[in-house]
Amino acid sequence: MTSMHPKICTIVVTYNRYALLKECIDSLLHQTYPTDILVIDNASTDGTEANLIKEGYTSFENLCYQKLDTNLGGAGGFHAGCAYASAYEYDFMWLMDDDAEPEYTALEKLIEAISLNASYPAYAPSVFIGTKEKHTLSTFGHRGQFNYKQTLPSFQRPLSVETFLKKTVEIDMASFVGILISSNAMKKIGLPKKEFFIHHDDTEYSLRLATLGKILLVNESKIYHKEKRQNEKIERRFFGFHKNRIRFEVLWLKYFGLRNSIYIAIQYSKTPFVWLDILKLYGTLCKDILLYDDHKWLRLRFATHSILDGLRGHFDNTKAKRLLHV
Repeated sequence: MTSMHPKICTIVVTYNRYALLKECIDSLLHQTYPTDILVIDNASTDGTEANLIKEGYTSFENLCYQKLDTNLGGAGGFHAGCAYASAYEYDFMWLMDDDAEPEYTALEKLIEAISLNASYPAYAPSVFIGTKEKHTLSTFGHRGQFNYKQTLPSFQRPLSVETFLKKTVEIDMASFVGILISSNAMKKIGLPKKEFFIHHDDTEYSLRLATLGKILLVNESKIYHKEKRQNEKIERRFFGFHKNRIRFEVLWLKYFGLRNSIYIAIQYSKTPFVWLDILKLYGTLCKDILLYDDHKWLRLRFATHSILDGLRGHFDNTKAKRLLHV
């Protein structure tokens, strides 16, 4: 049973984003409910370690800094962080990216919800995209419901805006931006899947959590996610039609999302038509590559390998760049 004053470890995974990491840590140090802080550094090369020491963060007794030898991606970082924290007597682990900034009362509001509803395997604040000063509510991607019979291109379904007007509501999926996971639940379902590297590792973990129960969304608890993706895409045209397409130089990052989403569909779908959905997705990818993209042969090869690796559960995280000769 969870204690009246649960002990929390906040796990922050970072890579070459010290300015954002600093804002994240500052918000954690000012939480109105105390938390230990574990920073997992994915082998940053931007001076993160030196800056943390220089600015005095490593002198805080409740902050632990661990630098990995290699970049294991977000998935590998959360796996390492949860494994490290599991050796200690924590009741919950609070997971977040380095570009996340919770309000100072965010953890306190989650703890209040636990005191009233202690049976859930995980709890989550509402997520806003942007900064405290300028943001929009995220109803998809970070929080959602599952549709086990229509798993592609996405396993999750968006939440209605009305969902966020309620004090609490049960959901199926919460990203690793502020999800608070019971250590007892983690013991039962295991650690985040490090093989995913990046993308959909939180969806896969939520699917495992769903075997224990729902996630409780606590809307009075708020977290801001300062993600930026606008530079990933470029507009392409074909006979009057136009689409936003992934730039070739960052295409290698999309290998993981496509591979992992196919793997998840095969593992967790509850419909015999999942294979048809995969074929439809592959057909759409090929059509759009032929109509809109540059480097057509390389992109076709890339998409084919991504899907095949997902089908086979083949997790070679060095393969993406090799496929594109980047």
